[in-house]
Amino acid sequence: MSAKIRHPEAVFFDWDGTLVDSYGFLNDAHSYVLGELGFPPFIQDEFKEYFGKPREILYTTIYKHLSEEAKVLFEKYVNENTDKLKYMPAADLILNLLKERRTVMGVVSNKKGSIVRREIENYGWSSNFSVVVAAGESAADKPSGEPLLKALSLTNLRDKRQSAWYVGDTEIDMKCAQEARCPAVLLTAGEDMSATKREYNPILSLKNCQELYEFLVALNA
Repeated sequence: MSAKIRHPEAVFFDWDGTLVDSYGFLNDAHSYVLGELGFPPFIQDEFKEYFGKPREILYTTIYKHLSEEAKVLFEKYVNENTDKLKYMPAADLILNLLKERRTVMGVVSNKKGSIVRREIENYGWSSNFSVVVAAGESAADKPSGEPLLKALSLTNLRDKRQSAWYVGDTEIDMKCAQEARCPAVLLTAGEDMSATKREYNPILSLKNCQELYEFLVALNA
């Protein structure tokens, strides 16, 4: 399959778990909020079932009637601990390479816009992205294809979607790409995601950003 893949005109990325190593950070943030609101904190991998879900669904599911209070506490934690959030190894190499090749780039995330844009700015990456579409900024959040379709429209690529990749790490991301009829790249972090691959048929399934970087280098060699 890889022999038939051509270099994309655009690459749109999920944020948490794709470019940013945020699972542990978000787990700690929500455990802090749960404790502040009198709920028991997450244990082991309990947070995994919520990771990447639409923001409004996540808060109402976890915090019930205290979802608005939880959002305030969550932002407080994030603002005070942003320095703990690290990007994935080789994520910067991917962005630099695509920028050198004048490939359009964007972020499509279910995270609140002010938070994801601040995190992008903290890494000095703002100039890399032509567009950022975050939670509540399109007709529906992921797994709907709407946020990705909006990103494609804002970059004048909606009619060229077959040459635009969406890179993500969850089934939610793959469904978003499928609904937008956009080629998907799945980053598995070494986990068995064979069912997701069968269901959504991404054009590439790689372990991490390092493997994606190496693939891109070879693709244009």
